Amino acid sequence: MVTSVDVARHLGLSQSTVSRALRGHPSVAPATKARILSVARELGYVPDAAARMMVTRRTHAVGVVVADLTSPIYPVIVESLQNRLLERGYRMVLIRDPDISPDPEAVDVLDSATVDGMIFVSARESSAAVRRVLDRGTPAVLLSRDDTTVEVEAVLADDRRAGELVVAHLEGLGHKSIGLLTTLRDRSNGRDREDGFRAAMGRRGLQVREDWIRHLRLTHEEGVRAALELLDTQDRPTAIYCVTDALAFAVLDAAAQLGISVPQQLSVVGFDDSGPARWAFINLTTVHQPIPEMSYLAVDRLAGRIEGEPPSETMKTVFPVHMQVRGTTGPPA
Repeated sequence: MVTSVDVARHLGLSQSTVSRALRGHPSVAPATKARILSVARELGYVPDAAARMMVTRRTHAVGVVVADLTSPIYPVIVESLQNRLLERGYRMVLIRDPDISPDPEAVDVLDSATVDGMIFVSARESSAAVRRVLDRGTPAVLLSRDDTTVEVEAVLADDRRAGELVVAHLEGLGHKSIGLLTTLRDRSNGRDREDGFRAAMGRRGLQVREDWIRHLRLTHEEGVRAALELLDTQDRPTAIYCVTDALAFAVLDAAAQLGISVPQQLSVVGFDDSGPARWAFINLTTVHQPIPEMSYLAVDRLAGRIEGEPPSETMKTVFPVHMQVRGTTGPPA
């Protein structure tokens, strides 16, 4: 069956331009739109979703399950996924993770044939939603998370390696007293980042202070509260590694409330390299993970499964990470 990707390839145009023209979007020049519509008719393109489904027995829709769109990294992930899905001829159905916030409509999507496959971005392990989808025989891929309880393809950042990079950077500046703000242990990426931190501290003979580690739900309020507990005392760390940029922003907020200057009196490191981390007034030192590349591969892996390709020989693909040093780290006072 002819798709918008075929039309784009025939014309030598981008799929996004063809898709906008077929939807009647005003951003496409009239002459270009007319040419696209003419070629689409010649090739036998069927624009109606129901008609396409009758021919292919596919919906050309992919469900994307996310935990929390308030985190600054999730919009980047969602946009990257949507761009690649459009290029592959799929539309995105955004779903709130039913494991975290039960939603009857989300459960209906998981239990129905309204999507051809699912990408799970939320980081909870032992997910009932993932098992539910796999039990139905629906193709699924995990992004930025892992789940050792099921056999499923996953696209990940090297979360453990991040701990080594962060500790090496901070020790190189002279820090020995390092705290950690991390997720609850049922979140695979947060757990791996914590484990990498602990291992790196141990290799360098640095003490891991359990009273300087906080396991949190990923809200700004909890992050600020935990940071205030760590910082509002004489016996406090000189640096804090946060396993997300959002938690790092909470630490910066708490430090400002207490009159602690960053980086002169406290160094702060995040993880994600989200957009706000690059803003001049934040200028966060953080661990960069290649979200667009990871998202594109997740879509390609899922599309391959939907279209009948065998699973990848490498069930888990791990992308390298690197330090992005900016203005929130410096030598201890």
